[in-house]
Amino acid sequence: MAVSSARAACTPTGFVRDGINMTAALINPVSVPSPLNATGCNIGVYYDTGVATLTQVDIYGANYFGVVVNADVNPVVVHVSGNAIHNIGEVPFDGAQHGVGIYLRAFFTSTITGEVVANLVTAYQKGGIVANGKGVRLTNLDSNQVIGIGHVDFIAQNGIQIAYGARPAQVKSNLVTANSFIGTPGDGSSSGGILVVGGPGYGMCPDGLDCPYTTNLVISTNRVFNNDVGVYLSNVQADFSPPPTPTLNVAVATLLGDDRCYNQSYQAGISDQGHTDFILFNYILQGGGYGPTCGPNIDVTGSTNPQVFGNVPNGTTSTASVTRRIVPIEP
Repeated sequence: MAVSSARAACTPTGFVRDGINMTAALINPVSVPSPLNATGCNIGVYYDTGVATLTQVDIYGANYFGVVVNADVNPVVVHVSGNAIHNIGEVPFDGAQHGVGIYLRAFFTSTITGEVVANLVTAYQKGGIVANGKGVRLTNLDSNQVIGIGHVDFIAQNGIQIAYGARPAQVKSNLVTANSFIGTPGDGSSSGGILVVGGPGYGMCPDGLDCPYTTNLVISTNRVFNNDVGVYLSNVQADFSPPPTPTLNVAVATLLGDDRCYNQSYQAGISDQGHTDFILFNYILQGGGYGPTCGPNIDVTGSTNPQVFGNVPNGTTSTASVTRRIVPIEP
């Protein structure tokens, strides 16, 4: 590939966010030069049709998204692998709810298929990798390294977000670390390493319907360190009670730990709000943010029929007096 570090021109995409017609350095490119300096643009690379192949490219400088794949109108097949995506957000970073490394969305009838694998996503303002919408049907979301900016007091970052009906076939073997927010003082929010959200409690989706539950995910063999909540499963009704039907998400064989008791509102190794979710054979390192002096190992408060087996330690806790609050990337 050609090598260029000059600032790219910014072209409107037609994708609107926060009332802004998002601009991108490249739109549906056949190939992408590396490095791609997207400073001054809202998006580094934008795809909304065809086949999106992005391999071993260094992308930086956009203030909203490093890479966007938008299948709200047309289906898109993605092959996003081995890229370095970094410094996505404002300069300096602030509390605005944008700055996402890789953003996939499909809310209507079209789908996103393919894979997002082995990417290095660092220095993002809000989120590392985000998959939003019922049409996101990746084969693989695995072996990525997603590294936040550590313990901060101005934004609740999230590492990997799977939301509003998205269903990758597998979320495995990712390293997710350094997503941590002070909580209080602040707005009481916690950051999530791997975050799964869905249901009417998260409002209305772009198709005009209540956001769907995010179900039947297998989250396995990940390494999740130094996040307020390591794996955060949150499917809720409008009143934030559990869903009426099984969500059947599985968190299995993941190694979790946290170096500090930092968030002053809520921390947990694994937190589950759902219906018949499975939390199996995970290993949660004690001390720091997880354990009896700070936050629970596994918290299933308010969940219906949680299945918790074989974890080390396997204890669950009741924190009924604690309000869990997360701020996912919006639909």
